[in-house]
Amino acid sequence: MDDLSRFCCQNAECPDHGLRGAGNLTVCDHYGPNNARRMLRCRTCKSRFSERKGTIFFGATLPEEQIASVMEHIGEGCGVRKTGRLVGVHRDTVTRYSMLAGEHAKDLHDELVAFPPETREVQFDEKWSFVGKKQMHCDPLDPDDAQQGDNRDHVALEPEHRLVVSVVPGKRAAANTERLVNDFKERTGGRAMNLITSDEYVPYKTAILKAYGEEVTPPRTGKPGRPRGPYHVPPPELNYATVHKTREKGRVVKVDFRVVFGTVAAVTAALASSLASNKINTAFVERQNGTDRNRNGRKVRKTYCFSKDWDVHEAVTYFTMYTYNSCWPVRTLRVRMSDGHWAPRSPAMAAGLTDHVWSLHEWLFYPAVQRE
Repeated sequence: MDDLSRFCCQNAECPDHGLRGAGNLTVCDHYGPNNARRMLRCRTCKSRFSERKGTIFFGATLPEEQIASVMEHIGEGCGVRKTGRLVGVHRDTVTRYSMLAGEHAKDLHDELVAFPPETREVQFDEKWSFVGKKQMHCDPLDPDDAQQGDNRDHVALEPEHRLVVSVVPGKRAAANTERLVNDFKERTGGRAMNLITSDEYVPYKTAILKAYGEEVTPPRTGKPGRPRGPYHVPPPELNYATVHKTREKGRVVKVDFRVVFGTVAAVTAALASSLASNKINTAFVERQNGTDRNRNGRKVRKTYCFSKDWDVHEAVTYFTMYTYNSCWPVRTLRVRMSDGHWAPRSPAMAAGLTDHVWSLHEWLFYPAVQRE
């Protein structure tokens, strides 16, 4: 009996489009080398499609094992040329599958981490990297340099389960900060978090207030002049604090916190119920930054593997950041079993989104829902 639970109809006009395990699929044919690949048929809309559709293997001529090996090397911090030499493919092939894997990871993340139900806290941060050349060498008047130079991974991490909820690669700008906060809010159903923390990057305050604040429209006063426009006020349940670092001669000598929204008592109560922290910090998202720098050779601070092209940079960012949730067992999340052995857990397992640590091959072969 064929297990088709991970597949869904890829016909966007089908009533069962995107529904996995709905019982509407059947194997209607086999094709490919040794007839090893299955052709699926939807009983609802009568459409036929390959089991590879929605994966990076669809339309590929390379063996699956070689494609998976390419992405395993990329996910372990190897550069494009290193990966090409080790796997025995051209560097352009490595780039092409990196782009496909990034798009696939983004689509899967939108489904698998669409609404993490156990998320109660969030830490925001921005991880530095650069594309093409350092910022000092960029010409602000040259359109080709618009995506070159310094770039940031704007990250929303849920510290209790180490889950990467949202990532927005791009320039360190208020617009990208707002995109990050809005995306996190959408994925968590708009509910207020017990605690929000970040560094003292100013745009976070405005973005958080705009996303979670209550809009107030002032009444007309009847006096001359333009009336005051609507503005946002923080609701009582919004708790947002920033980490304040005191530096002397460039070194951090003291770490404190400042409450931006909410009260000290409310923030203290949120910390008391936290499964991760007993004080205000951004340590968990900063630790994940270090993990991603190890997994993504483009993010190492001093390297020849830095990104030369923005599109590939963005794709590999999504690939390493989002596969981390399901495929990376985090040591501090492991649990001791009754026999004394330690059972590994990934962030997705800890957050209740899956029941096992995925292999990278399983992730790559899990078909993303085709929206067009």
